[in-house]
Amino acid sequence: MKLSIVVALCALAIVPIAFSQSPGTIRATVNFDFVVGGFQLPAGEYTFAFDSGTNLMHARNVNTHEGVKVFTRDVIDKSTPTENKLVFKKKNGKHVLQKVFSEHAGHVHELVAGTEEKETG
Repeated sequence: MKLSIVVALCALAIVPIAFSQSPGTIRATVNFDFVVGGFQLPAGEYTFAFDSGTNLMHARNVNTHEGVKVFTRDVIDKSTPTENKLVFKKKNGKHVLQKVFSEHAGHVHELVAGTEEKETG
């Protein structure tokens, strides 16, 4: 399935994505360099895995196995996500990951700034 990137007028980029093999893990191809917390990640194919017990998200490059761990907070509102998607906000010319919509979890994971840790392959 081809992924499309939509850049809204309010400088948000939204990437619709699909589930990988394991439930709750989201796999996406991000066609641009992006930032998770304070760490720059190159464009590529990534998995986004969530530990519901700790609210820890692992964003990991499928090819290099490098990535970032960051805490998230669950955003619960009236509408349940009907698809998986990544939401980026453009800050200082860089795409910064802000939220991950999870159809499987039934809510939005919002990244908590200052809790990130770099992982190497």
